[in-house]
Amino acid sequence: MENIKVIVFDLYNTLVEIKDNRNFFLDLYKSSLNGFNADIHSYFTYVLIKNKKDLFSEMPEEFSRLYKDKQENLISELESVVVYKEVNSVLEKLKQNYKLYLISNLAFPYAKPVYNLGLDSYFDEIIFSYECGFLKPDTNIFKRVELASEFHSEDILMIGDSLKADIKGAKEIGWKSIQINRKQAPLDNQISNLNQLKDFGIVI
Repeated sequence: MENIKVIVFDLYNTLVEIKDNRNFFLDLYKSSLNGFNADIHSYFTYVLIKNKKDLFSEMPEEFSRLYKDKQENLISELESVVVYKEVNSVLEKLKQNYKLYLISNLAFPYAKPVYNLGLDSYFDEIIFSYECGFLKPDTNIFKRVELASEFHSEDILMIGDSLKADIKGAKEIGWKSIQINRKQAPLDNQISNLNQLKDFGIVI
């Protein structure tokens, strides 16, 4: 891939993984009396685009109660987050040659490991759905990178695990993309770890 100036990463299952996945927000939904008066798609969309203050003030009281009662499960999840073994060294090298951005669809608690693990030091900017109010593959979240980096779509590469959110989302706005597949043997045009980016002409 020639002329890449900006590399954009997804977060979970791309750079980090949850070893002890408790599906915290799904558990809250299943434990509620009537799904907080929402279908599951609407519920998750809401959780992913609302900051902490708005989420707790706008959701039914039952949500706050269940969140508090089950918070130990969330803590266990967050404490189990680990960085994939090659990530730090590759990001350190990429930082020398490219502008790096992080965009992720996530609920507010799941941002904490980024800072606890020191990943924030590699990125020119971090854009989370709960802060900007948009979810990948909405082009609005991708456009924020273009505005911040001042580069055009043809200069930008997206790397993520989700075909819909990351790969198709990037394609819709004209970015190049590479799907990372850490869970099984990668297919053509996929990678299983970030070191393989050099096979696509990325300088590492």
